[in-house]
Amino acid sequence: MRRNIYGEDAAHLYIAISLNNLGNAWRNLGKPKKAVSYYEQSFQMSRSIYGEDTAHPHIADSLNNLGTAWSDLGDQRKAISYYDQSLQMRQIIYDEDTAHPDIARSLKNLGTAWSNLGDHRKAVSYYEQALQLNRIIFVNDTAHPDITSLLNNLGVAWSNLGDHRNATGCHEQALQMRRIIYGKDTTHPDIAGSLNNLGYAWSDLGDHRKAVSSYEQSLQMNLSIYDEDTAHPDIASSLNNLGVAWRDLGDHRKAVSYYEQSLQMYRSIHGEVTAHPHIADSLSNLGNAWRELGDHREAIRCHEQSLQMTLSMYGEDIAHPDIASVLDNLGNAWRDLGDHRKAVNYFDQAIQMKRSIYGKDNAHPDIARSLVNLGVTWNGFADHRKAVSCYEQALEMMWSIYGKDNAHPGSRHRQLT
Repeated sequence: MRRNIYGEDAAHLYIAISLNNLGNAWRNLGKPKKAVSYYEQSFQMSRSIYGEDTAHPHIADSLNNLGTAWSDLGDQRKAISYYDQSLQMRQIIYDEDTAHPDIARSLKNLGTAWSNLGDHRKAVSYYEQALQLNRIIFVNDTAHPDITSLLNNLGVAWSNLGDHRNATGCHEQALQMRRIIYGKDTTHPDIAGSLNNLGYAWSDLGDHRKAVSSYEQSLQMNLSIYDEDTAHPDIASSLNNLGVAWRDLGDHRKAVSYYEQSLQMYRSIHGEVTAHPHIADSLSNLGNAWRELGDHREAIRCHEQSLQMTLSMYGEDIAHPDIASVLDNLGNAWRDLGDHRKAVNYFDQAIQMKRSIYGKDNAHPDIARSLVNLGVTWNGFADHRKAVSCYEQALEMMWSIYGKDNAHPGSRHRQLT
């Protein structure tokens, strides 16, 4: 309609805003490719309006949104490039030494992108810079949602670095702050989110009973907020996490039950035949649980559905962490069935994809885990030299990431806010 009003080829602020809003809508629908297309059009139009070399908030916002969409597509290096450009522009607009919410947001986004690339030390650095700015910005309002969000992300980053005590401290601060913001006895999605994150932290510390308790509190709060008969992503997430906790406690039947409830709810939310990351993740978790119960055929069925879904979402030729993770899962399932050749093929694909994502010569925990899986499979072939080579590469990689003197149990994927 706005193009009809202003002309098909006209560069107008309202058209640029509408294109940006369409990008947001497609991103929220889980279609980051379409989002990129609209964000790119909005970006080009904003530059046409304000000037190619002009630093303007609308252009900086478009760069930031492009970074977010590319991050959703799994291309963290492109995301970082856009986030860096957005940060530099915002520092020109507001002055580098000014504490401004947009600068803090750019720093936070850079932290998230570096975290996704596996550089958790860089992530901590960016999150701490953003946190410092927000504490200046909200000096008279120390309990603020932006601060709690950063504490959450810092907790995730510390956990990925193996510092689970520091992680727990961050999540407990976030929970206390959110109870101050919303009320101690109030049911609120952010409080439920903090309880969920505490569950992760307790799980990493090996206290799975406390993890179950935190997840159950989060689930009950979400059921109270959204109604027991409502299908909502937060409820589905709580069900999924309870599945993880019961799996860690060794009760795989309970895990399957929670995963199936989570999968059913996600399908109700997004559509039975819709390709969506939540559905793909639930299928992967369910496949892993069936594998633990010894039903390898059912595990393969779930993982193959997950693989087809992730390929349809991100594209056959895209290297994405979610696709690589499913390839790993299929490798494990086929190895358990005794088909070591298929397993080697899947693990090789996973390693190749992860090196494409994180850098051919970079050390990353996900690459190390795939190398261990490949080593175990070569052992099954009785090719012990190849197995030793894989194990040695994985060990060197983990030492370079965590240090030789740091005991690290391995990191899990976290949700950042």
